Amino acid sequence: MTLKEAHEIQRKELISLRAENKRLKAGSFTSEEKLSLEKEIRMLKKTIRELNKNIDCYKHWLELEKKKSERLANIVYGEFETLKIEHAILLQKYEELTTTNQSLQVSNDKLKSQLNRDHENSSIPSSKERFPKKIKNSRVKSGQKQGAQKGHIARKRPHMTPTKPVVTIPVPPDILANPDYYLTGKMITKQVCDIEINVSVTEYTTPEYRSRSTGKRGHAPFPGGIRNEFNYGPNSKALAFLLNNYCNVSIDKTSEIISAISNGTIALSRGLINDLPRQFSQNTIEDRSRIFNRLLQAPVMYSDATPGRVNGKTVQVIVCANEDELLYSFREHKGHQGIKGTPVEEYQQILVHDHDITYYNYGSDHQECLAHVLRYLQDSIENEPELTWNVKMKEFLSSLIHSFKSEPHLYNEEFIKEKENEYSKILFLASTEYSKHPPKKYYPEGFNLYKRMEKYKYNHLLFLRHPEVNYTNNLSERSLRKFKRKQLQAVTFRSNKSVEYLCDCMSIIETYRLYNANIYDIVRNAFS
Repeated sequence: MTLKEAHEIQRKELISLRAENKRLKAGSFTSEEKLSLEKEIRMLKKTIRELNKNIDCYKHWLELEKKKSERLANIVYGEFETLKIEHAILLQKYEELTTTNQSLQVSNDKLKSQLNRDHENSSIPSSKERFPKKIKNSRVKSGQKQGAQKGHIARKRPHMTPTKPVVTIPVPPDILANPDYYLTGKMITKQVCDIEINVSVTEYTTPEYRSRSTGKRGHAPFPGGIRNEFNYGPNSKALAFLLNNYCNVSIDKTSEIISAISNGTIALSRGLINDLPRQFSQNTIEDRSRIFNRLLQAPVMYSDATPGRVNGKTVQVIVCANEDELLYSFREHKGHQGIKGTPVEEYQQILVHDHDITYYNYGSDHQECLAHVLRYLQDSIENEPELTWNVKMKEFLSSLIHSFKSEPHLYNEEFIKEKENEYSKILFLASTEYSKHPPKKYYPEGFNLYKRMEKYKYNHLLFLRHPEVNYTNNLSERSLRKFKRKQLQAVTFRSNKSVEYLCDCMSIIETYRLYNANIYDIVRNAFS
């Protein structure tokens, strides 16, 4: 029972006693009853005083508790406000960190997708990889020493026809004087083949005449190509030309090598070596014209372009090729301006190229390079692991190419339609997967590849209906590597003409290499 409840009971009893007291005063009780009641009244009054005292203590305690609660409330409220401010600050920092984390995640995924790219999943050549992968093979080390092994057939170099008198080595006296030795009837023959560098200088002279009436000079004409007082012959020019433009040796090193092998007799100037491509270009105009016309007559032509540098500006080198001819063309720009004047502009048959939309305005039909598509699919596999269409498409194209090369006779009309339907089913799967997993902001290439394969389905599978067409553009890409190696050696060319002359020279050299011709003879004849 609380103090307040006890007080309420005592109050009610007091009211009852007061009522009895009134009856007492009115004479309703005896004297003994009056004494007893007065005694009880005194006791009740004493109890009431104690209760009042306790009530005052209780009120004082309540006041103290109230003040204490107010102080605690103020402290708690202050701490609450402080925590509220700190919470707002932390919430703001959390939002900032979340935004920063999302931005870093996007950058991280973007950089990861870039770092994951190599020659297996992009157009980057294997020679450009910063961290080349170790090439794996299935060979097991045998523990044997390197070189020829017992039981293997020896492959000896064939002997050549001697160009000098045969040198007979006399038999040592200790063998002739020893009766234990006898002739076997065999001759041991060994040859030494070497190159001898001889400097040949031919001097031409003719008497000079002068007209008495006009003063005009007259003399017999010199052979073709002899214009200056001192001239270099076709052999020295051909060697310098091939070292600089085919072997990609610098002009200074070319001059140094030729000077060394001629014992300092031939010292070609930088200007002369630099001018050799121009001379070669002018002397082979008819050959390039024939290559141009043969390319136009071929049923299939492969074409590609690569950038170059001239005085810090980007230019383009375009190659047109088939199995027998190669033609390089220099252009300042890509697109239709780059195509103008090349065989592509006049070509009327099947073109094989990378996904360059400009080419679709030329030729009668088109095959896109599937080697690029397979690399881009691999890139999608590595950067979109949640999808399956890219894996299925890569497996489908790989098996299709393999079977086409090994069993081309199976590709009739019904079989081709079956493969085209399978191709379309995989693209439908891609559409379904991209609706569930939209393309990522940092990596849209996979989705773009899907849309491209959907739009150019016919041009990806054209080779199935035309067995003479290769499914890749590797022929022209390999040809462009020759120019890229020269570009790396030269770093930057000094004029557009120098690149143009180089393209003219490479067209002749690479075309004759396809015919297995002696390129030294070809170059020497051009300078003759």
